[in-house]
Amino acid sequence: MVQRLETIGAAVETERPGEAFFALDGLRGIHGGDSPGVLGAVRKAVGRGPRVGVAPTRLAAFAAAWKSPAHLRGPAGATVVPPNSLRSFAGSLRTSVLPLRLDPPHSEAADLALALERLGVETLRDLSGISADQMADRFGALGLEALRLARGEEEPLCPRSPHEELAEQVELPEGTAGRQLDRALALLVDRLLSAPQRRGRTLLGLRLGARLVAGGSWSVEQGLGRPSASARVLRSVLAPRLESLPGPATALRLRAVGLGPPATDQLELSVGGAEPRRQRLGAAVREVRSAQGTESLLKVLPVDPDSRVPERWAALTPFPAL
Repeated sequence: MVQRLETIGAAVETERPGEAFFALDGLRGIHGGDSPGVLGAVRKAVGRGPRVGVAPTRLAAFAAAWKSPAHLRGPAGATVVPPNSLRSFAGSLRTSVLPLRLDPPHSEAADLALALERLGVETLRDLSGISADQMADRFGALGLEALRLARGEEEPLCPRSPHEELAEQVELPEGTAGRQLDRALALLVDRLLSAPQRRGRTLLGLRLGARLVAGGSWSVEQGLGRPSASARVLRSVLAPRLESLPGPATALRLRAVGLGPPATDQLELSVGGAEPRRQRLGAAVREVRSAQGTESLLKVLPVDPDSRVPERWAALTPFPAL
């Protein structure tokens, strides 16, 4: 489930089996510019089974998905708690929800919730009115953590690093510079876009790096204005970065920082009937590549036509995705 969420661009925090938290803000621009668009993409990614809750805090989002009140049910079957309703919604939750969110969940958390109920502290609104000193004296560190949850005081999300890495590297002959570097970059871009693990998704950002002749390394990150899988766009934004290379390099490396929605979800401009033809060609390229492998369709890329070494004149590179 987490991997499917990451395919739509979500940066996911998942510390316990069966639950995942991520922020909507960075996804709105990718999926229609609003929350319903994001929630539709989420539902499409995870299916109808998982419950989805939206709220300004983890506790409220978890409770929204868990309780799923009918009056808060929003688009794509998600339960949405607006920011102006957070205080009333969270305050109405019973303290019995605390053992489900205290970290780590254990019998002490259940004992804490039971003790609070016996003391007449039945809801999080009741709990938030107790002073920190009183909670610390009676329940220690666990009581203070429960009080912070009741007051909506949570740490920022800590998303995991996706385990799947999409990266390509090309070795450079000694003395590579100028147009040869540009052609090496074009080779890297073509290889990255044709990598099977990309599975047709767009790229959200890139990291261009180099291994230097004099020792050490160099790298720079390049964000994209919008998700893209266009070789032309990627080359145009990365080429100026090569000018800041501090010295001759023995290798160039290109890595995808994040993967976005599939390229087919992007808006495309149709001009003079060329776009349908491009789409058919793209579908044919993907079909051949899925059946015969990444190296089944190649093109000749001029590398160093003026070199005295014939092997440096050109290189075979994967045919670009259309």
